[in-house]
Amino acid sequence: MLIAGAHCSKQDDPIARAEDPAARRAALDAVEASLRSARLDDALRIARRLAEALPDDADAQEILARTHLARSLATVHPALQSAERAAAAQAYLRAAQLQPTHAGFQSAAGVAAQQAGMLNEAIACFERAHSTDPANAQHPLYLGQVLLQSGDVARARVCLERARALAPESPWPLSGLSGLELQAGNAPLALELAQRARTLDPLSDPLRVAEAKALRKLGRHADVLTLLLALPPKSRASEAFAWEIASAHESLGDRVAAAAAWGEWAEQCASAEAAADAARRWEDAGDPIQAASWRRVAMQRGWVPPQLPTSATDPRRGG
Repeated sequence: MLIAGAHCSKQDDPIARAEDPAARRAALDAVEASLRSARLDDALRIARRLAEALPDDADAQEILARTHLARSLATVHPALQSAERAAAAQAYLRAAQLQPTHAGFQSAAGVAAQQAGMLNEAIACFERAHSTDPANAQHPLYLGQVLLQSGDVARARVCLERARALAPESPWPLSGLSGLELQAGNAPLALELAQRARTLDPLSDPLRVAEAKALRKLGRHADVLTLLLALPPKSRASEAFAWEIASAHESLGDRVAAAAAWGEWAEQCASAEAAADAARRWEDAGDPIQAASWRRVAMQRGWVPPQLPTSATDPRRGG
């Protein structure tokens, strides 16, 4: 284990000798070991020191980025999650800058930047990844998805079609095109594409989400529930599934079932926002006890309730 206390000698501290390849390797291995054992504070301490000692080392930046990503997944506090994602994106972008022809670094930086809401940076990274590794369908697929998120539907279509041509056996370009058609207002075609994607991989549970979105747009809410509730709870344990199931219940007028469905997800994900939304849904369902309980959970997870208008500014009081 790497010991980095102030009392350590230079010989004992690999980071103090980080220019030496063996010491550098020892420091990288120490971060990896800390990540594997979920000692995230140790991992961050070592990774930060290594990145500072070797600011032009792409591997040091990459492992720092992975450490921040691990910390973002380990916290339920919204502000901390956002800060860790931003830090991960910055470290990955630095690694990508240092290795402009490394497609893996470019793609990882693109994903991290997209998660941090840095869409322009994500687009640039995915473009470089595709330019460096043009035969890999993942790069135009990811590029198409972030372009669609940014509102550039025309370029997104070109990228998704390119991914489809590179990997005709993969369902994911078709699923991406389904989302594009849905955003363009063509729900029938979106449904057709989503169903075709599922025929390519019938055992892939996440592919059902694109189909559910198209069914929702077509007003076929009972079909959404039939499609998604056919899966065991463990297979639909994600926000996308929970949102579609809850929305279908709400559209069918069953607010209690909608709140219960979302509450199951809020219990699993430990997110402050999910707990706050569960409180809102139970309030809408007419159960103030459940709503109050979930509001307490949300606050324990770091959610800050919006301020109520004061008497001086509340228009209902003539302010």
